[in-house]
Amino acid sequence: MRNGKKAFTLIELLVVIAIIGLLMSILIPVMGRARGKAKQIACKSNLRQVGVAMTLYSDSARSTYPSWSAWQVWGFYRTPSDGTGVDGEGPAWTELLQSAGLADPDIYACPEYKGDVSISYFEAAYAAWHRHDRHATNVSFIRHASRFVLSGDCTNPLFYAPPFGTNSELNIDDADMDNATFPCLDWYRPAHLEEENNVLFADGHVAAYKDFDANEMTHDTIKTGVDWGEDLD
Repeated sequence: MRNGKKAFTLIELLVVIAIIGLLMSILIPVMGRARGKAKQIACKSNLRQVGVAMTLYSDSARSTYPSWSAWQVWGFYRTPSDGTGVDGEGPAWTELLQSAGLADPDIYACPEYKGDVSISYFEAAYAAWHRHDRHATNVSFIRHASRFVLSGDCTNPLFYAPPFGTNSELNIDDADMDNATFPCLDWYRPAHLEEENNVLFADGHVAAYKDFDANEMTHDTIKTGVDWGEDLD
């Protein structure tokens, strides 16, 4: 007596496998983009928190954002190692925010960055250094807060040690990234999907860009549309 159940033929099995493969080829990229988008949103949230911390700091520091300096090794401040090796004596701007109780170290790194990178955001320093000859930006100098680039993804490999970056002499996590002498926003090395970098502005809003937008961004405290490296006079 034959069993009434019908078994799958080889052709039917191959069709099912092909359908599963097709669905996977569609779903995997979609899931990858969704994960990437979630990381970019988390990065924007981090930058907003950095912006709030900077604003609160300036409120108690005569309207001045945290000061920046040379290379700073994370964790050396207020220890016997402060000022030794490549570490500049004193605190990094990130350590100033943390020591003031305004920021948690977890917000300093974009979740898109892999490896042991603990800090991946920079502080604006170009105009403060080249126009005002200062190591900190005074809020009162900023004429266009909604356009002034205050922070964002630091994607220039010169700020990172290998294997993530190209600075083989550094070999540290720089806790004091700033754009006084080198650009931090490297548009040829975007941090996120759609070839974008996240940018924090002085008014607190965060937006993603594929390149410098002269209509919406400026690295100068006075003039609009000034890209990094352009003349400030």
